[in-house]
Amino acid sequence: MRSGFTLLETLIALVIAALITLVLMDTLSAATGHATRIEQATRAHTERTLALIPVMRALNGITPDYHDAEHVFAGDAAAASGLTVTGINGDSMGPTGFELALEDRAGQAIMIYREAGETLFEIEVPDGARLSYRDAKGVTHEVWPPEDGVDPDPVYFRPVPSAILIQAGDTAVLAAAPARTIGLTLRVRDFDLVL
Repeated sequence: MRSGFTLLETLIALVIAALITLVLMDTLSAATGHATRIEQATRAHTERTLALIPVMRALNGITPDYHDAEHVFAGDAAAASGLTVTGINGDSMGPTGFELALEDRAGQAIMIYREAGETLFEIEVPDGARLSYRDAKGVTHEVWPPEDGVDPDPVYFRPVPSAILIQAGDTAVLAAAPARTIGLTLRVRDFDLVL
């Protein structure tokens, strides 16, 4: 009997080991690539979410304005404007007018937030993002105020939506729920409207 391996057996074993190593390296490379893409997507999502927090805070502070005032809340699928008591800028001690807009720039959807005409945030959002507004009954509208009107008395003030959403398909990019749902106090000059 002979002991050891022949040259042919050794070469076959080396080829098999090389093939196994090649498959394992390819699998490891693919897994590393997937992990890198997942990490980048997670980082981008986290950065966008953190950037949206001040905007969400400002939208949560939306308050109704008098019917004849400058910042009565109104919105459609591409833009909304109104009055917030929790402005981002911090320069104002009282309620501040704001504007939220969705624009397409060179094929990329951008959400722009402005206060008093000054742009404070520009954040990339998914393509096809749209604004929508939910009333107190939970009905979602594409425009605010809804065409069928809102309660209570829209002659004196226009209530704000109970929720403001930016959605891209079925995904919510931003959701805010204004906490202020009470009406405004009567001004002396408005007694004629209610009497």
